[in-house]
Amino acid sequence: MRHFLLMLALAAPVAADPLELYRWFHAHPELSKKETQTSQKLAQELKALGLEVEQGIGGTGLMAILRGQPGGPVVLYRADMDALPVQEATGLPYSSQVPGVMHACGHDLHMACAVAALGELARKRKQWKGTIVFVGQPAEELGNGAKGMLLDPRFQQVLHKAGGQPRLAFALHDNATLPVGQVSLNPGYVSANVDSVDIIVHGLGGHGAHPDTTVDPIVMGSEIVMSLQTIVSRRLKPGAQALVTVGKFAAGSKHNIIPPKAELALTVRSYDEKTRQRLLSEIRHISQNIAASYHAPKPPEVLHNEADFTPSLYNNPDWVRRLRPIFVKKLGEQNLIMQPASMGGEDFSEFSRRLKIPGVMFSLGAVDPALVKKGGPLPGLHSDKFAPAADTAIPLGAELVQACLLEALRDR
Repeated sequence: MRHFLLMLALAAPVAADPLELYRWFHAHPELSKKETQTSQKLAQELKALGLEVEQGIGGTGLMAILRGQPGGPVVLYRADMDALPVQEATGLPYSSQVPGVMHACGHDLHMACAVAALGELARKRKQWKGTIVFVGQPAEELGNGAKGMLLDPRFQQVLHKAGGQPRLAFALHDNATLPVGQVSLNPGYVSANVDSVDIIVHGLGGHGAHPDTTVDPIVMGSEIVMSLQTIVSRRLKPGAQALVTVGKFAAGSKHNIIPPKAELALTVRSYDEKTRQRLLSEIRHISQNIAASYHAPKPPEVLHNEADFTPSLYNNPDWVRRLRPIFVKKLGEQNLIMQPASMGGEDFSEFSRRLKIPGVMFSLGAVDPALVKKGGPLPGLHSDKFAPAADTAIPLGAELVQACLLEALRDR
């Protein structure tokens, strides 16, 4: 029955109300790389607005071209599509209909803002010059969806069809700490480099009553864990922005058995490339030398896959300065908030990095102002209770996106 209703909704006329579209996305979340129905619904909406849509790029990704009058530049605008493996607990009437899956990061709101903004721009297409290339991106939560699209040859084919290299990559992200009516737009770093490192420590297993006949990988691994914490505090300059977190330590099977190996899983965060390389080098150095000091039968395996790397997101300062007056005019200076860069990851950065173009992402306040005023903890992104004030956040977000895209298309 649910599948039938889903098919019926996809075949229905396009929802004129972006809030209803948001609620549809929220009720029908799909996990990373499985955004089939989401992509189809988004494509349906964009085609109805008159955009030229290409689907199946980098998996479930899509691209759409909105043309204004001839003669202007190309601008890229991205919204992400995937949901999270979270069981929703908001109690909303349009809560997720998919057990264990929820739009807990606001990608449903991102898509609704995009459709609303592009709809207005489509209706005004005789009033502006240039071309907007919209990217509906899968798998942001895995950190590799943008890369998958960019590596698909069809991505460049669509850009060529649109008129060539974009002058700017642009996006928004909802903010679970700011009320609707406030925005964060910072120059410089916004999110961090994200690297994953796995360490396999090799010991010599044996009986727990006779540790002298073994090389204990648990003790060895424990010392590695503690020494890794000195990289940021003792091996980088004071004030360096970086972290090394051990998220997994697995070893052993029984109380009285010393196992032959231990496994560690790390997340490593930084902003600039020099610091990133120093962190990765020190992790390897510490692991190898501690293992050697314990007379390990063989060196540890320190596994780092460059293909899993998500680069830091950097807001181009010149473009931030250019777009800033739009937010000040609409919201007032006092509502343009400077927030520190996050140690979280965001693979929107790949569009700037691989296309070698400037990028800007702004952070849209999405919390009901009454909840902020009330005080107390707010449900954060990825929380099972995260519920943005979509009825007011979507129209404001769409208006700001529309104004920023028009400015980006304007010749100076």
